[in-house]
Amino acid sequence: MNNIKVIVEEQLNTTVTSVKPIGNGNTASCYCVDISNSPFKLIIKTSKHYELTCEEKKMNDFLRQRVNFKIPKTYFIAEKDGVSYLAMEYVNGASGRILKLKQIKDKPHLANNIIDCFIDMQSVHNDKFGYFENPAYDSWKEYYRDFFEKIYTFANDKYNQGELNKKVLKALNLIKINFDEIFDNIENTPCLSHGDFWTPNMIIDIKNSEIEGVIDPFNTRYVEPEYELFCLTLGLGEKLKLYDLYKSRVQTSKYCDLKVELYALCNEIDWWMKLGEIETINYIKMRSKKLIKQIKKCKLKRMV
Repeated sequence: MNNIKVIVEEQLNTTVTSVKPIGNGNTASCYCVDISNSPFKLIIKTSKHYELTCEEKKMNDFLRQRVNFKIPKTYFIAEKDGVSYLAMEYVNGASGRILKLKQIKDKPHLANNIIDCFIDMQSVHNDKFGYFENPAYDSWKEYYRDFFEKIYTFANDKYNQGELNKKVLKALNLIKINFDEIFDNIENTPCLSHGDFWTPNMIIDIKNSEIEGVIDPFNTRYVEPEYELFCLTLGLGEKLKLYDLYKSRVQTSKYCDLKVELYALCNEIDWWMKLGEIETINYIKMRSKKLIKQIKKCKLKRMV
């Protein structure tokens, strides 16, 4: 924590009065830092993945200019002794990572507020699909085929190395043989996505049961409208029934439930690719099993 004090004082020409740890994730740790002048309080996120931290700052800044819900302002990024330090605006509220259902005063209001924010983000459009900095694809099918092929190659390598079981590979093979059927007739209006819009990345105003801010974007892209729905099925979102609420408010496609499993699985393997390691292999297996069930339910090809 001494490095945090030194770096913040150097970067902001201020005096640090306290540094307190407030949480750890799989790849990063967060600290609340009090300083002697404005903004008086900020968040420092530390990580050993400097390039990913740089991308996170760019995605934060990009989203902040385009969505109506709060994305924290970023102040600086620095690196010292192999550790990156991202300084961000402090957002007051309860972390969705540790918030319990019983702490929420008005659950229906919070659920609807989250879906309002999600739908509002989907209303931000582009004329191309792809990564936020350089979307270049005319169709989602074209973009996702290129993306999926990288996932598929990586997973096959991991399977051959004994790091991935047969069930996951079967699920990916089923995507491959059914790809054209699943991705035909996709809504062709590119929508903005946060990339990791699940409740652990939300700061909640408990008093008003509303989102106070959203953090930690991942792979911010222009996507088809149903891409990021899998995030609503995780964490507190599952207990708030966010996915069902979304489907009650927005008409979804024939293969929506299947795509939720597909996107969740491929997203996690992509995270593995970027980190070079993974701690959620059981989650990958679970999503693979659910995807195989959806393939069967939809009566698609099951022979690989």
